[in-house]
Amino acid sequence: MTSTTTRAVWPTLAVAELAAANTVAEADATLTEHIAAHGITDPLYVTTTETGTVRVVDGLRRLASAAALGLADVPVTHRPLIQVAALTAHPGNVRKDLKISAEFAKSIAVSGVRTAIQVTRAPGGELRVVDGHRRLAAALKSGLTHVPYTYEDQDEAGQMLDMVTTARHRAGLTRGEETAALFEAASLGADARHMAAAAAVTVTAAKEIKKLSRSGQVRTAAATAPDMTLEEYAILAELEQTDPEAAAQVTAEIAANPNERHGWMVRRARTDAKARVELAAHRAELEATGAHFRTLGELRDSATLVWRLPGITAEAHAACQGQVWVADGSRYVAYCSNPALYGHEMPATAADAKPSAAERRATIEGGKDWDTAEEIRREWLAEFFGKARRPKAESDLMATITAQVLMSGADVISRRATHPKSTGRLTAWFGIKEHSGSAARAKAVTPAKAVAMAFAAVATAYEQNAARTVWRTDGHHAGSEVRTVTGEYLGWLVSLGYQPSPIEQAVIDGKPYNPGAASIAADTAQGNTLN
Repeated sequence: MTSTTTRAVWPTLAVAELAAANTVAEADATLTEHIAAHGITDPLYVTTTETGTVRVVDGLRRLASAAALGLADVPVTHRPLIQVAALTAHPGNVRKDLKISAEFAKSIAVSGVRTAIQVTRAPGGELRVVDGHRRLAAALKSGLTHVPYTYEDQDEAGQMLDMVTTARHRAGLTRGEETAALFEAASLGADARHMAAAAAVTVTAAKEIKKLSRSGQVRTAAATAPDMTLEEYAILAELEQTDPEAAAQVTAEIAANPNERHGWMVRRARTDAKARVELAAHRAELEATGAHFRTLGELRDSATLVWRLPGITAEAHAACQGQVWVADGSRYVAYCSNPALYGHEMPATAADAKPSAAERRATIEGGKDWDTAEEIRREWLAEFFGKARRPKAESDLMATITAQVLMSGADVISRRATHPKSTGRLTAWFGIKEHSGSAARAKAVTPAKAVAMAFAAVATAYEQNAARTVWRTDGHHAGSEVRTVTGEYLGWLVSLGYQPSPIEQAVIDGKPYNPGAASIAADTAQGNTLN
C-alpha cells in the first residue's frame, strides 16, 4: 500500500531517562546513519510499569542510535503501531463497499485511528488486514503514516470467519449514548474540533455542547435519558438559570420516566415556568389597582366569570364590590363572587356555573399542553419547509393534500389563509421579506419548491384555524367542526413524518383528552389547585 507523507506528531521522552531504565546495546551503524539523515520516523513503543519505570517494548535499536547521536529525546507511543505501507488489504475482504464518508475520514484525520487494526501473516509473508479495512482506507486517505494494530496467527478459514464475526457483532452507540459521552468529554476539557470530528457534528454544534456541558442538570439528563435534541438541552440549561427548582424537578422526572418523551417534558416545564412569571407580573399589575384575589376553592358555587354574566361588560363590572381575581394559567381572570347579591342576572344554563377545581385545573393544564405541542409542531414545520431537498414521494403527498383541500373549497382556506399571522409564518418559513406574488415566484424556482410553498400556504391557514381550546370536548371549546378539521390537518402532518404529542393525538382520534389526572387529584386534595 502507498501513503502520503503526512508526519504524525508523537509525544517524546528523554533519551537519558530511557537509556537508564533499559538495557541498550551498541548502536547499529547503518541505522544510526539513517536516523542522522532522516530522524526517527517510527516511534518507540513503550509501557510504564507499576513502579513508574518506562520500559521500551519495541525500539531498543532506535534508542541506541539516538543515544549515539546525542539526541535529547525520542518519539514514543504507548500502544503498538505499524506503518500503513506495511499492510496489505485482505484479498477476500467480505465488505465490498468500504463507505468512507467525509465525516469518517475527518474523524480519522483529526483523532487518528483509535481502534486497533487486526492483522495476520499471509502465506506469502506480507501482513494482511483481517479487521479494519475502513479504518486503514481512511488513514491512507487522511495521510496518516502509522496505525495501531494487534497481531494474531490465523489460518485462511479463520480469517474469513473473523471478518464476518467482527462486522456482524459490532454495535454502534445510540444517538443518546453518543450525546451523553460528548457532554462528559466536554466537561472534562475536550476541545470542539476533536468533538466535531469524533461525532461527525459541526464545530458550531460541538461548541454548543461545550457550552451546555457547564450545566449540571444537562449532564444529569443526558446520562439518565439522553434522547433530547441540543435545542431541548439548551432549554433545560436556560431553565436551570432562571428557575433552578423547576430544572431540578424536570431532571428528576426524566430519570424516573425513561420511556417518556423527555424533550416534551423539558419544553412543558418551560411552559410552566413562563406561566408562573407571567402570572406574577399580572398579579403585580392588579395589586397596583387594589384588586382582591381568591382561589377557586374559596369561591361559592354561584360565583361566575364576569364575561359570562349576561349584559355585563368587563369595564362595567370593574366597579362591582363582588369582583375578585382568580389565577387561570398565566393570567388572572375576573369573577363576580355573588352575582345575585350584587344584582346581576345569572347565566341561563348549568354549563355556565363555576367549574370544579379539578375541571378548572384540567383546563389550565390542557391549555399548557396545547401551547407546548404547538411550539414543537411549528418548529417541526419550519424545519420541514426549510429542507434543501426532499423525496419525490413527499412532494407528491403534499401536492395531493393541497389539491384535495383546494378542490373541496374548504372554508379554512378562505377564512384563514390571508390572516396576518398566516402570511407572517409563511414568509418566515421561506425567508420571504414580504408576502407578495413576486417574492413567492422568486422562491418557487423548482417544482418541488413550488409544491412545498403551496402546501405551506395550506398549513398556515390550518395553524391559524386551530384555536387554543380545540382540544377540549366539555362544551367550552372552539367547536366540534374546528376540532375535526384540525384533527384532519394534524393527520396530514403525521403522514409527512411528524410525531404528534398525546394532546394532538387525541384531536386526531376524535377522543377526549385528560391532562394529568393524577396530578389534578393531588392538587385538589391539597386545596391549592389554582394558586
